[in-house]
Amino acid sequence: MSVQIQDDYKSQAKRLRAALADDGHTVSHSRALELVARLHGARDWNTLSATPAATGRVSAPFMVGERVTGTFNDSPAQGRVIGVSETIKPDLWRVTVAFDPPVDVVTSKLFSNERRRIQMIVGADGRSRRLTGSETGVMALKRA
Repeated sequence: MSVQIQDDYKSQAKRLRAALADDGHTVSHSRALELVARLHGARDWNTLSATPAATGRVSAPFMVGERVTGTFNDSPAQGRVIGVSETIKPDLWRVTVAFDPPVDVVTSKLFSNERRRIQMIVGADGRSRRLTGSETGVMALKRA
């Protein structure tokens, strides 16, 4: 974790703990850290401290658990991000999305194939890329 950002989160927890104590509510420092994490949209302190912003890395376009909406092969798509990992290429991430409802991945009008789970390489803009970095136009997602 970036030392400066970690100190910011920890100082927020310290101020929160002091403010709660002034109101007669005693919480431990670890509980205050958990509350700060939730205020920043993270599930817990460990999740917050591992976020790209906290570690000083370029941030991924999505976080695990986020709802997304957009298109897949020009069809409307919505779902939840269930996996994000860095690739060896800078600023590209492998994103796994669980679509609900399923998305038809076939562009032909002669048949269809609906999928609930898709894994794609995306850039910071949420658009799919080939591993060479060129756009394919297959998937374009944004936070819901």
